[in-house]
Amino acid sequence: MSKFGAAEYVLASCCLVTLSGGVIISGVFFYWGCTRMDEVLGYVKNCKIIMGNRFYLYMGAWGRMAMVGMVAGSLAYPGYYIRKGLMDVDDVNNFPEPFKRRLIKLFNIQLVFVVCFIVEFIVLKIIRP
Repeated sequence: MSKFGAAEYVLASCCLVTLSGGVIISGVFFYWGCTRMDEVLGYVKNCKIIMGNRFYLYMGAWGRMAMVGMVAGSLAYPGYYIRKGLMDVDDVNNFPEPFKRRLIKLFNIQLVFVVCFIVEFIVLKIIRP
């Protein structure tokens, strides 16, 4: 007899799908960080938040992935950064629209995956203490 019920198996499989989606999106950010980093940084050269975190570029490919994630996050929610003076409005407006849409879409999907994974983990802990 199995120690786990149907609910645990369903939630574990949902967690696996959520985690896999997050890894795939991180892989896309990783790829863009390795291939298009100079292009991305050229479009946001006046943003203090991005230029202040340039040290990530010296941390290898994973740091480049983090930089792409930071650029995507700052493009997804630019209002806060613009109000604080950390981002330039012209940089946001001059960023190429197709690439900007892809970055924002993947960043928001990544946020949804993180929230779903946390909710699934909490529900799993409630079901099986």
